[in-house]
Amino acid sequence: MDTLASKLSNKTLDQIVEHFDLNEVKGTAGGDFLPLVAESFGGLPVGGLRVWDGGDGPIKKMVYIGVAVDPIGMDSHMIFAFTQPDSLVPNFTLDSVFSTLPPGMDPIMPEGGETYAFHLDLLPAVDLGVNLPYMEKCFIPLTDTQSKCKEFDGIIPALLSSAQNAIMSPWMLAQRSDTDAYNGIVFESAQTYLDHWISLVDNGLDDIADKVVSTDPATREQQNRALIFSRELDPVWQKIDMMVGAETSDYMITVLRNQEIEQPR
Repeated sequence: MDTLASKLSNKTLDQIVEHFDLNEVKGTAGGDFLPLVAESFGGLPVGGLRVWDGGDGPIKKMVYIGVAVDPIGMDSHMIFAFTQPDSLVPNFTLDSVFSTLPPGMDPIMPEGGETYAFHLDLLPAVDLGVNLPYMEKCFIPLTDTQSKCKEFDGIIPALLSSAQNAIMSPWMLAQRSDTDAYNGIVFESAQTYLDHWISLVDNGLDDIADKVVSTDPATREQQNRALIFSRELDPVWQKIDMMVGAETSDYMITVLRNQEIEQPR
């Protein structure tokens, strides 16, 4: 499907791959690392999970999941770019989604129709509650962009649980959007977050490293990933189970949680 959701995702993905010279890990058939088919639609091909290897560079691994199901009007894209496990630089994430909702299926949009949604964030490597210099360097510069986006006409909050909010950052944008706002402020905000994150990765955090209060960053990231990619906290995995099967979604969660680059099965 050719939607604004796919255009935003592809634009962001291409910039990260090109800037950091990432190498894609191909699947056994030479295509996506894990092709996805919708068992609930008779084995219809609906997209794929893709993996990039950053080698010894500042990006350890990037994972993309794209699912487009024409019969139900859904086009969903997710990007997670992970810095090296021992790095203090935050990880980057963007979800970009288009969906056609039937009436009565959504509490935010009870009348149904076409809608966009997105999730944009940098994932901290340390406890922000005890790290003001880290916040000042990595997150506070995003405050104006976050506020402008939230207050923009056509933007409304998505429904997230308190637990989901707690495992991300306070600068997360998790919003619903109409077409005009998506094509404008959402693209603009995503670019600002991406540019800031790339600058952090390129320049590092050596100037504040001695001020950071931190447990082992690699351990914290592993624990944080286990919560982010959790069926208990994120109901989206129930929908993915129904679409591609629990075994496939289990493997997708494994790839997202794993700090290393695995070989396609």
